[in-house]
Order: sequence, then C-alpha cells, then structure tokens
Amino acid sequence: MKLETTRFGEIDIDEKERINFPQGLYGFKSEKEFVLLATDETPFFWLQSVANPELAFIVTEPWGFCSNYEFDLKKEVQNELNVTSKDDVMVINMVVIPDDPQEMTMNLKAPVIINRKERLGKQIILDDERYAVKYKLLQEERSVS
Repeated sequence: MKLETTRFGEIDIDEKERINFPQGLYGFKSEKEFVLLATDETPFFWLQSVANPELAFIVTEPWGFCSNYEFDLKKEVQNELNVTSKDDVMVINMVVIPDDPQEMTMNLKAPVIINRKERLGKQIILDDERYAVKYKLLQEERSVS
C-alpha cells in the first residue's frame, strides 16, 4: 500500500506492517494505525501515523540507553494485546530532540508496547518513580535506581 508522509514523501508499506492502537496514543486518541519505519544505521525509528502524513514520532528501544530498564507488563495489558510469549513483545519509547541534540530525551515513564505477531500496540504509564518522562540519552550509561 502507498503511504503519504511529510518526512519521507510517498512510501510503499506492506499492509501486514500496520500496527493497530485501539486506544490511540496519549494525546492522540483518534490516531489508531501506525507503522514503524527504520532509519539507516541508528537505534532510532519513526512511528508514523497511517492516516495523518504529518504525525510521526521518533522512538527507540530503551536498552541501548538504559540497560537496566525493566517493568512487569500487567496481565490486563497482556490480554488486551493478546501476548502469549515475551518474545512477541517489543518495547519502544518516545524520543524528543530539541534544538540542541545533546539534550535529547526519552520518555521512560510511558513506553509503547507492541505485540509484533498480532500487530497490536498500546502506550502505558508506569507507576514507578525510577523512570522519568525526560531521561537524557546522551550521557554516560547510568542505571536508574
């Protein structure tokens, strides 16, 4: 299928690559379908809306920046996403890149959970004080305590 995007122009995506977010994302409840677009040789992806060419989020898997990031995925979320194996689960976090890229942050508080097999996603909010909304990416690796 053809997908029109502001950043990449018209691109071809496989229908099977679409990820359904039945509840949308926080602040974007009406946006229900996205695709993940890889970037060349970087740990970052674009989470691109299928319906809105202008809506795309920079995301990354957290462990390259916060190696001890962990949380228990609540049973209700597992059920909503039809998770049967932890191998099905992909965790990504939203990234904000301000004018000074050295100040880039990742939201550890509200990860996006994707069932790769079922192509279902949900953004959750962790009830864990260790994780910040603005975790600085470009600093020496440190752990959250």
